[in-house]
Amino acid sequence: MTDSHVIAGVRAVMEALSPEAGSAPERVLLATKSSRALDDLEQRARAAGVPVERVNMAELGRIARGLRHQGVVALAAPYPYLHLEQLLECERPPLLVALDSITDPHNLGAIIRSSVAFGVDGLILPKRRAVGVTPTVTRVSTGATAHARIAQVTNLSRALVSLAQQGLSIVGLAGEGQTMLEDLPEAPRGRVLVVGSEGSGLGRLVRERCDVLARIDLPGPVASLNASVAAAIAIRECSRLRA
Repeated sequence: MTDSHVIAGVRAVMEALSPEAGSAPERVLLATKSSRALDDLEQRARAAGVPVERVNMAELGRIARGLRHQGVVALAAPYPYLHLEQLLECERPPLLVALDSITDPHNLGAIIRSSVAFGVDGLILPKRRAVGVTPTVTRVSTGATAHARIAQVTNLSRALVSLAQQGLSIVGLAGEGQTMLEDLPEAPRGRVLVVGSEGSGLGRLVRERCDVLARIDLPGPVASLNASVAAAIAIRECSRLRA
């Protein structure tokens, strides 16, 4: 059980059990006390061929490892990261999101949910000095990790070079960018939106790999945005430009 990926919460487990999810959980644990939501989850799990067990709340709390579980926990195999090349396997020019050293799982979970909501074809995460898909990330994304296509790379800078060589436009999100997001040039071969870390933004090498630095127009008195909020705005704009 220690090697299992924990999915906690009604919405997150429901997403994991949906037919569109990459793979079904290995087991679903439900609180012994019945409710409409838990009974519905039990039916969905059994229909998907996933074993279901009713356990007490103390056991659920232990397995959830501090996550807010709402009476349900699913245990799944470790998160199935893809290879970078697999993210390019889509029917139209890809829209990818690369994250440079995002360390807050709440920010990553929110960015994954925004990416799935706006039709991003894949996310790229560094293996080191960055958070991966943890139970907290899955919980914050309210299950969107089940629908996301995520690759981990050893070196983000080299990954961006590889994508640029294949014709993708590399756009770094930066407050000092000279180009407004809505004015980005066309990207007929696809686009990669690169979002920097919560504190220092884009690293030097990653910044050098960007074809253009773009900024979000902030007409109000606030000069910056939280990483996940800025990412959501930029993802929405890149999705609109592609459409």
